Amino acid sequence: MILSRCRKAVDTLAPPLGRQYRLLRDATNRRRSIPTKYGFTLAGDPSMTNPDWETNEVQAFLELLQNHDAVLDIGANVGFYSCLAASRGIHTVAFEPSSRNLGFLYRNLWENRFLDVEVFPLGLAAKSGLGQIYGFGGIASLVPGWAQASRAQSSLVPLTTLDSITGMRFRSKKLLIKTDVEGFELEVLAGATKTLAMIPKPTWMIEILLGGEVVPDGINQKFAATFEMFWNHGYRSKMLNAQRTTVEPADVANWVARGSVEGGTHDFLFSAD
Repeated sequence: MILSRCRKAVDTLAPPLGRQYRLLRDATNRRRSIPTKYGFTLAGDPSMTNPDWETNEVQAFLELLQNHDAVLDIGANVGFYSCLAASRGIHTVAFEPSSRNLGFLYRNLWENRFLDVEVFPLGLAAKSGLGQIYGFGGIASLVPGWAQASRAQSSLVPLTTLDSITGMRFRSKKLLIKTDVEGFELEVLAGATKTLAMIPKPTWMIEILLGGEVVPDGINQKFAATFEMFWNHGYRSKMLNAQRTTVEPADVANWVARGSVEGGTHDFLFSAD
């Protein structure tokens, strides 16, 4: 379809038309749930059902599930990782502010009978309140201008902090926290200082983009500060690649200076190990 190949230009120059395209695509996707190789079905994003979708991330997630007690899926989208964790019998808590994504998330949990997954239909931030989410679908963000989304492509969503959700309920539990919040990572962590300090320390799987077309002005000004937040709380960091390459402060400084991450990696692990 010509519109799908031109949707970046359409989203930039004619946001209402871009949104109508996505609504049309979603109307088609709602009519079918596609089996995955992991034993559950998924509606909302056919690319996630591809056997080689996010291979390194999925492999790492499955490995980590084996020695963690619960999963917090921050930016759950349509629920791929929530369903994956629930299919392995892990206590799962999903956070998703986008109404479009929530519709598919509810459906995917319901159709797969993952009825004990907790869903919080809100965003996480440095403090509770209201915020604007920009864009639509898998690249919706609380960062203004993310993926070139305009205010015409925004809606209000409730916000809270991760600390207010975790409280004492996961005391002595080993948490795996998967985070995909499209540039809002540092704000989420600012509202999670108690969670960062938990004993045992949680393991965090986070997508963090340094630059690219979706990042406003082409560079993420909070990239280095996000790593520093973890290091200041006693975490070690690794690239989420096949080698699990250790990330040192000098590496981050070099990446920021040249505007790109070695190997194009944008997924990272943070843990006490």
